Amino acid sequence: MEKRGWMGVGAGILVGVISVGTLYGISHLNSNGQGGVIVDFQKVPGLLNKSAYNQTKAKALSEVIRTAYIGESNNEDMIEGIYKGYVYGVGDGYTTYLDADNFSKEETEEQGNYIGTGIRFTWGITNQHLVVTDVVPNSPADQAGIVVGDKIFEIDGIKAMGSNDTKIYEKLAYTGNNPVEYVFMNNEETETKMVQLVVDVVEVNLIDSKLLKDHIGYIELSGLVEDTPNLLKQSIDQLLSDGATQLILDLRSASSSNCEAVQALTNLFIGNEEVFSVKNKDGSVTPYSTTEALYDIPLVVLTSTFTEGVIEAFPAAVQAFDRGLVVGDKTAGNGTTHIRVPLEDGSGLSITTGIVLDATGNQIMDEGITPDVAQKTTTDNTLELVTTGMLKLENDVVVQKAIEVLK
Repeated sequence: MEKRGWMGVGAGILVGVISVGTLYGISHLNSNGQGGVIVDFQKVPGLLNKSAYNQTKAKALSEVIRTAYIGESNNEDMIEGIYKGYVYGVGDGYTTYLDADNFSKEETEEQGNYIGTGIRFTWGITNQHLVVTDVVPNSPADQAGIVVGDKIFEIDGIKAMGSNDTKIYEKLAYTGNNPVEYVFMNNEETETKMVQLVVDVVEVNLIDSKLLKDHIGYIELSGLVEDTPNLLKQSIDQLLSDGATQLILDLRSASSSNCEAVQALTNLFIGNEEVFSVKNKDGSVTPYSTTEALYDIPLVVLTSTFTEGVIEAFPAAVQAFDRGLVVGDKTAGNGTTHIRVPLEDGSGLSITTGIVLDATGNQIMDEGITPDVAQKTTTDNTLELVTTGMLKLENDVVVQKAIEVLK
């Protein structure tokens, strides 16, 4: 089994760059034509009257853009930008406005499904192409014969170069019904193929497991939804049946905001304890406790800066109750809970509603969880991933450090 590429790709699912659409002031353009453009603000009704200005600011901005902007503008996109900018003004990067496509995507992924073409990726070493790090089984990309290590040089006529990253991310994050054309080359760059891919919804397996040498079980968890702890239990039972006497649980690409799922995950290894809690808007605190633990097998948990959300409470609990060791890099420090609120037009809001406190009562937000044994990914590991699209477990320095710790 090869280690799926997780470095630089977020939770393993590609994330597009979303512009916040903040409304900027217009004082940088004046009647003297600064910047080579002359705008007659006298023609914009009420612009110079403070009260009227507050009421007609959107019209004023529209007039300035119509008069001065060299390119074409899309009114619907600009209105969406207003909504994004309004919510962005809250000042919390995790409280966001989601257009209809992105809201639907988040709802789908919350159920443990994947929506997209099935390509996970990282940038190539020269930033002149993308390298496929994983292909979701049964996805459009999988059915088209795309494999790990393939390189993407162009998407819908846009060169896959670092200078085009925003446009490329938008194409990769597209969830509409129209086909998107990709130009692929194999890893050796001896064969080129053009493929049209149409987005689909695919059920994904969030758990990958293998029995390593010295009776060490290895499980990679790439996400956590409602039924994941039960599936994880099945994987652990199978590893124990195969002879595992120690366990490495890899959370380096795992994110989750599901409190009940994290509680159930923790209950597998830590019994009869309050393992984390959530501080709510009204100041009340909701505790999450476990019952009898199911496993006492020696445990090492792997973390990274992509270990994000309520799931950060799990390695914190492992440390607090001396249940095992945490190896790797510091977690993201996004220990918050969220709800999604749908709007009538299909769009919606993702709103931060609570702050996660670890078992000792300290908040995880901003601070993250510091591992017991620090081990960052090396340059050689990164080079292996960006050139071949995969990182072999035997070369993964974090996994090897965990094996060393267990021995």
